[in-house]
Amino acid sequence: MSEAPKKVAEIAVILGIPEAEVRQIAKEYEIILPGKKIGKVAVYEDSVVDRFRKVADLRAQGLPHDVIVPAIRGGKSLEERALEDMKRMGIEAPKDVPKEAPKPIPRTETEEELILAVRSMESKVVSMDHRFAALRDKNEADMEKFSDAVAGLSADISSLKEQMFTLWDQIASLESFLREQSAAQKEANSKPFWKR
Repeated sequence: MSEAPKKVAEIAVILGIPEAEVRQIAKEYEIILPGKKIGKVAVYEDSVVDRFRKVADLRAQGLPHDVIVPAIRGGKSLEERALEDMKRMGIEAPKDVPKEAPKPIPRTETEEELILAVRSMESKVVSMDHRFAALRDKNEADMEKFSDAVAGLSADISSLKEQMFTLWDQIASLESFLREQSAAQKEANSKPFWKR
């Protein structure tokens, strides 16, 4: 019993590569990756999902489109077909024809899964690194705000200290003045009435 067809987002999760890359592969290799349209959404059978995996692996190796399509189909490359057609027509093939790209060494399913798992982990590490960088930036901004707030509070405390010392000086002056007034009044009261 086959599983339900997969959407591009689900294929991206299975392969461990970005969804945008899976969409690009689906568009570029539509001829070998047939899908069904349900409304505006394309879905793919499990066998096609395996082809997505192979195409992604071959692209990661740097192979061009003209080599990947025949490799997936199992046929000859465009260059091989062109050389055969030229030979059949009696046209001599040019000597400086570029050699065909080497065919990739077939990998076992386990090797492919390991490669895809490593790619997935690399993608996750990059994502985590971006998150940590964002957190570091936020923490630095918060620390800067906190430092500014502490500096402002320190300035306010210094100002309050100065005001408090000024107030104490004024109180001391007032006490001194009141003592002098009290002493003068006592002296005035202590003189006999006729000496005042």
